[in-house]
Amino acid sequence: MIIDGLALSRYDEEPLVGNHYPYAHQIIARDAIRNIDEFFLYLTSPTGSGKTDSWAVPALKDNDLGVVIALYPTNALAEDQYRSITRLKKSLNSNKEIQFVTADKLGLKRDELSYRITKGEILANMVRKMALHGGGIIVTNPDIFVYALKGYYYDEYLQSVFKNHINTVVFDEFHLYDLRQSDIILFLLHDILCTEGTAMRKFIFLSATPNEEMKSKIKNVIGGCFIDTSYHSATNIIDEQPIMPEVELEFRHAHRFMAGESFLKDLEYFKDFKGEQRMAIIFDSAHEVAVVSEALRRNTDWDICERSGFRKDPMDNSFDILVGNKAVEVGIDFKGEYAIQRLVFSGHTVSEFLQRFGRLRNPIPDVTYKAVCFAPLGVVDYFNNSERLSRQNLEDNLKKTMHDPAIVKNFRWRYGYLEAYEYIYKNAYGIGVNEALLMQRTGCQYPPQTGGLPSDKKHDYFRRGLELIREHYFIDRNETADNICKSVGLLEKSTNKETLELMEELGSFRGNGIDMAYYDLNNQNNEPFSTYNAFFLLRWANMDILEKKKFKRQVPAKYHKKIDEISDKVVGYAIIKNLMDKPRYVKMVGRNPKSVDLPETERKPEKAYGLLPLVKNFNDPDDRLDIIRIVNTIKSKGVFCRYLAHSGKVSKRFYDLDDYTMLINFKDGSLALGLDAIYVDCVIYESLLTT
Repeated sequence: MIIDGLALSRYDEEPLVGNHYPYAHQIIARDAIRNIDEFFLYLTSPTGSGKTDSWAVPALKDNDLGVVIALYPTNALAEDQYRSITRLKKSLNSNKEIQFVTADKLGLKRDELSYRITKGEILANMVRKMALHGGGIIVTNPDIFVYALKGYYYDEYLQSVFKNHINTVVFDEFHLYDLRQSDIILFLLHDILCTEGTAMRKFIFLSATPNEEMKSKIKNVIGGCFIDTSYHSATNIIDEQPIMPEVELEFRHAHRFMAGESFLKDLEYFKDFKGEQRMAIIFDSAHEVAVVSEALRRNTDWDICERSGFRKDPMDNSFDILVGNKAVEVGIDFKGEYAIQRLVFSGHTVSEFLQRFGRLRNPIPDVTYKAVCFAPLGVVDYFNNSERLSRQNLEDNLKKTMHDPAIVKNFRWRYGYLEAYEYIYKNAYGIGVNEALLMQRTGCQYPPQTGGLPSDKKHDYFRRGLELIREHYFIDRNETADNICKSVGLLEKSTNKETLELMEELGSFRGNGIDMAYYDLNNQNNEPFSTYNAFFLLRWANMDILEKKKFKRQVPAKYHKKIDEISDKVVGYAIIKNLMDKPRYVKMVGRNPKSVDLPETERKPEKAYGLLPLVKNFNDPDDRLDIIRIVNTIKSKGVFCRYLAHSGKVSKRFYDLDDYTMLINFKDGSLALGLDAIYVDCVIYESLLTT
C-alpha cells in the first residue's frame, strides 16, 4: 500500500532564516510575536515543518519573547532540541544565552561550585541573568517548570523568579500530555495571568496533532488572545515544499508487546527490507527493545543504537539501526544525520501510529521510503486490499479500526481538582500537603514561618483560586466555590487522610512510581546507573539486590552522591547482569487493603501498608531472587493502590483498560498502583455509571 507524501505551501514573504521562504504558520507566529504582548499561540503543523524555528528565530534575533523556557516531554528530546537551537544560534550570530536544564545538570553545576548552593538557587540565578541581558532560552522538561511554580524546590524564591522574569513558555508535543498534566498546566497559567505584576504572558503550543479539548479550554475558560495558525488567508504561494515522503506501508499482525518476537521470526526478511538504508525500530516495552537489539548485534555487523527508558546508548555517532520504545518516538529529531528511510513499528492506537509513522520525514529525492507496522488483526484485514491512500484518508480509516484510550473526564471533578487546591492553598497560606502531613505527624499547631501571602491578601487570593478551580475542573457541573472549599477544608487540620494521600500522589508530574536504583554491568560505557520500575526489574532482570552500602561499594564513586540523593525515592538497589528471555511471575501478597471487603461501587484508591511482592521463576527453579531488602521497604512505605475484584488480565478486558496500565495480581483480584490506581478508578466509575 502506498501512502502519499505531503507538501506544504511556502509564501512570498520576508524569510525567517536565510533566503528560505516561510510557511503560513511561521508568518502568523512571527506577526503575533512582534505585535501582541499577551497571547496563546497554537502552532499545529506536520513534523519537520519548522515549528521550532517559528519561535526560536525571534527569540534569538529580537527581544520580543524575552526569557523563554521551552518544555519538551522527555530529556532526550530536550537535549536534541538544545543542540538544534544552539546550531541555529550560531547561524544567526546571536548573543543570546541558551541553557539545557535537567535535575542532573543542575546537580553537576552545584557540585562544581566551592560553596553551598541548592539546585533551585542555580536555576533562579540562571533566569535572573538572562533577564538582565534582555532574554535567553532555557531548554528543559515540564517537571522542572511545574515543580518550580508549585514551590517544591528548597529555594523559596524560585517560584516568584519564574513568574516575574520568564516572559514566554513554549510547550512542545503538547498533545502527548495526558488529561491531568494538561489540566494542571493550564490552571497554573490561568492563575499567573490573573496575578498582577507577573511577566509570564506569552504561551506557545507546538503540536503535529490538533487538540480540540485544550483549544476549547484556552478560549472558553482562560480567555485572552488565542491565535491558531491552522487558519490563514495568505494567497501569495511561491512553491510547495515536501515535508513527508511517499511511503510503502505494510500492516502485519502482532499483539501488544509481541511485535519484537514477530520481527525476530522473520529477521532475514527485515535484513533485506533494510538494505543499505538507515532504519528505526519502535516497539512497546523495554524488554522487546533489549531482546531485538541484542539479536541484531549477534546476527549482523550493523551499528545498533538502543534507546529505551532502561538503556540509553549515546547519540554522538551515526547508526545503522535505532531500536527504541516510547522514549524514541518523541526523544529524537529524525533529521540530518539521524534521518531514516526504513521504519518498523508497532501501532495499536491512532495517536501512537501517527506519532511513530511521522518519524519518516524530510524526504530525500529518488529515495524509496518503506514502513512495516505491527497492528491488531482487524486493522490488518481492513487495509488488506488498499492500494493507495492520502495521509488524511489513512488517518480517517485508522479511526474506524483503532481506538485511543478513553479520556475519563470524571477524573477532573473527582480527583484532579485536589492538585489545584493544594497549589492555591500553599500559595495563600504557605501550607501544602507535605507541610500538612508533617504538622499532623509532629503535632505542631503553627504554620511554617516562610511561604504564603500577607494576611491582607491571602484570603482574597484563595477565594479567587477556588473560582478558577470551579471553572477548570467542574465544567458543566453545578458546583460552587464554597462547596469545593468545604469538601477539602484546611489541609493542616484535615481529618480525611485519604484526601491528603491523594494530593501527595497527584503532586508528582509523572506520578510516584515504585522504582529501584540499578547499575547495569552490560552498559558501563554509556549510562549504567539510573532508576527504573521495580516490577519490570523483578520480572525481567537477572540481578543481585543489595543493601545501599554494598551497592555503593560495587558502583563507581562518581555515582555515590546521586545514590544518596535518590535514596528516599527508591525501594532498593540492584546490580544487573542481563535481561532474561522469559519473565518471572510477580504478584502482591500481604495484608488486605481496606477496600477489599467493600462492594465495587464503594472502592477507592488508598494508601495500603503491609503489602509485599512475591516473585517466582517457573522457567528456572534454580533462580531464587533474594528480595527481602526491598520487601521491608515496600511494606513500611506503603503502596498507593486500587483493588479490583478480578485478575489483571480479566480486569483489563472487562473494563477496556489501556494496555500500558499495570495491574498486579493480588489474591483473587488485582491491584492498580500509583497514578494508575486513580485512572482505573475513574474508568470503573464511568463503567458503573453507564451500566
